[in-house]
Amino acid sequence: SLQIPFLLRLASDFTQYIRSFPPAPRATFALLRKLDHCFASLLGGQDIDSAEPLPGFENGLRAGMTVTDMVRCRSLVEQTRVLMVELMSQGTEEEEEEDEDESETDTDNGLGGAQASAWDTDEERLHMDAARVYEQTIVKLGDRLGEPLVGENAPTNDLVLDI
Repeated sequence: SLQIPFLLRLASDFTQYIRSFPPAPRATFALLRKLDHCFASLLGGQDIDSAEPLPGFENGLRAGMTVTDMVRCRSLVEQTRVLMVELMSQGTEEEEEEDEDESETDTDNGLGGAQASAWDTDEERLHMDAARVYEQTIVKLGDRLGEPLVGENAPTNDLVLDI
């Protein structure tokens, strides 16, 4: 009975503290993948990797998250996703400024193209990791809450203005 509130508190604290530390994408995304696994498993009542029922879920999902917990989880998921995109964008801008300063003072040693290519790959990987934050939890929340988080009810980018 304490596991769900503890995990929700941990996820909430994460969003508060992450801004105070220097960027560590590998560790950050590893922690977020573990939280995603925990929340998605709790929402489904079984481990999402092994499909084994979790302790306490032998009789169904009644032992899992309440609707209040799911709404709180959804809020944390959305907040964390926005935060991670914001932090990854800030890290990219800072790195771009540092690269521009270095390129103005240094001469090309023949590695500029290779370094830029490697940097672009790393940047793309970071943005993809940011896009995958809590992806399994989002799917499970959509299944449980029946709200337009995923699937055919997802909003489109078509904007209609009434003038």
